[in-house]
Amino acid sequence: MFCGYGMASYLRFTRSSPRQWLGSIKVLLGLPRIEFSFPPSVKSFPGVSELNTGSGSVFHMAVDGPTGVIVKNAKLPILVWVCSGRIQNKEDVFLIRSGEEVGLATDGHSVLTIIQFPESEVAAFASHQRALDTYQQRQQVRWLLEDYNLRSQFFPDHDRALSNTRAMLAELTACLTDRDCRLSLPRRRVIDPKFEQAVNFIANNPGWEFSLKDLTNIVHSSERTLYYQMKRVIGMTPYRYYQRCKLLRLRLALLDCEADSPSISWHALEHGLNHLGRLPALYASHFGEKPSETLTSRKALRMAGELALSATLRPVTAGAE
Repeated sequence: MFCGYGMASYLRFTRSSPRQWLGSIKVLLGLPRIEFSFPPSVKSFPGVSELNTGSGSVFHMAVDGPTGVIVKNAKLPILVWVCSGRIQNKEDVFLIRSGEEVGLATDGHSVLTIIQFPESEVAAFASHQRALDTYQQRQQVRWLLEDYNLRSQFFPDHDRALSNTRAMLAELTACLTDRDCRLSLPRRRVIDPKFEQAVNFIANNPGWEFSLKDLTNIVHSSERTLYYQMKRVIGMTPYRYYQRCKLLRLRLALLDCEADSPSISWHALEHGLNHLGRLPALYASHFGEKPSETLTSRKALRMAGELALSATLRPVTAGAE
């Protein structure tokens, strides 16, 4: 609906080679025994987003082209929902329990939301073997995750991203462990086209200097109406959303930079973030980490991914467990 960034707020890397992508997936999902088969034409894959709340994690990922997947889940229960695209011979929402092995194949470009539940829920899911065996349950899960994905485009800061995600995970767990559970899901919101146009304009015009008057002229709305409508619908004023988009562009630039020691200050100034002294705290309030930590975690993920791939390829020696 909107041309927003969604879970890009929690991207861990941008496009990468299939090998780097697979190594990162093994580490992020904690699944050393997950394997993908790629067609030769696929040279790179999009990045993966992860938000860890301490009471479960949400991942958002895409695969390009027909891709085979074999998952051996050794630890935590995992829910997979295919947001777009198709998975052959499989429901578009399904649960992979601890110790379960699943094979599937995506048909063309597909986008997946993956939920990883905490260790405290392992026993609960093991005792509910009939989870997701009814249309009603699957539909509730789809609606819940669809609403979450829409709202995640406009989380105004990291604290509210965590609180909203924990609330969603609690509802999802209730739905999966109680076949009679009926969630109170919100009705689909009717969005004013002028509001949608304003949001898209701010997100897609990085060189534009903020002016509420100019923005209202572009979308043919009054300043008061647009101000209060954005505040009501996404919890941000037009200027705050404009500022968040600049911070998001900085984050993507840092994740995409190939230099060993990129200048955070240079990238910040390139994206119109001129108050460098306040930048680390402002950035952390939106993403839960400082710009330097974004770079550090990206580098650490690459190294851990290579180790995970090496461990997978290492031959088993005699006597090894």
